[in-house]
Amino acid sequence: MKKNLPMIIRVLISALFLLSAFAKLYPSPMYGITKIFEEGQLIPMGFSEGLAPYFSRFIIAIEFFIAFAILQRNYLKKLVIPTSIIMLIVFSLHLAYSIFLGDSENCGCFGELIPMSPLQALIKNIITIGVLGFLYKNTPKDKNNSYSKLSIQFLSIMLLMFALLPVQTVGKNKQVSSFSEYVVSDMDINDGKKLLCFFDAGCEHCMDAAKSLNQLSDSIAYFPEMHIIFSDSEADRIPEFFKYAGKENSYQVLSFYNEDDVINSYLEILGYEYENPAIIYLDNGNQIRFYDGTGANAFKAEEFKKLFE
Repeated sequence: MKKNLPMIIRVLISALFLLSAFAKLYPSPMYGITKIFEEGQLIPMGFSEGLAPYFSRFIIAIEFFIAFAILQRNYLKKLVIPTSIIMLIVFSLHLAYSIFLGDSENCGCFGELIPMSPLQALIKNIITIGVLGFLYKNTPKDKNNSYSKLSIQFLSIMLLMFALLPVQTVGKNKQVSSFSEYVVSDMDINDGKKLLCFFDAGCEHCMDAAKSLNQLSDSIAYFPEMHIIFSDSEADRIPEFFKYAGKENSYQVLSFYNEDDVINSYLEILGYEYENPAIIYLDNGNQIRFYDGTGANAFKAEEFKKLFE
């Protein structure tokens, strides 16, 4: 058993990194990597809209690479195990910072497949680092190594990742937003820079978001036109909402629940996985940013302002 323990550990570590990589692609590859990993984790961490798609694919490719490389002997002790430990240390530092800030929401280590708090993920990483340290100590020195073989493995995985999940570059070409068919307004959300917001009139967070947006509109030249879709749950409070927000914006009211087969409900249009307030920034129909809820992906005025600097 003692003789086979290092190999058992390598198989378990491989399974852990495979799970982490696949989990970030759940429930579907493009949705998981874009909506959950990039918009939910990387961009709130400070990565730019342009860099996040590339960094997300790089991280997942590294995880796949480690999962396969740790099962072979090529530079196992000199490169593969140390790289795994360094990667986990970097993630652990970020998790420790999140814990310091009081964050207790899903850290995204395993996407939406296995929600984990930063504390749970940090404990998992510390245990894994300890196991890798034991593996490093009990792994003999590398022999008959080949940088070319390892490089080919790494580049193959990286190229495959970008080939199967191509980065959706946002340009000036017009696109038809999937939300446009539900917007009842003279404003064309597929023409130029636009803001589409899903609010509840009685929601304090929605009111604060609208007020922040209206204040930004006074300080930013060529600020996007804004259209609000309210749910009908508290439609009688819309005048109070705009009074607090500082000005009245283009808006419409949709049913909160679907009571017929003619139109979709407010929740079906927004998506049941999202929470209010939801703010979608569009440029010629291209979705640039999707804020939602009050957690890691919540609307932040200073972050949004940077998009215009």
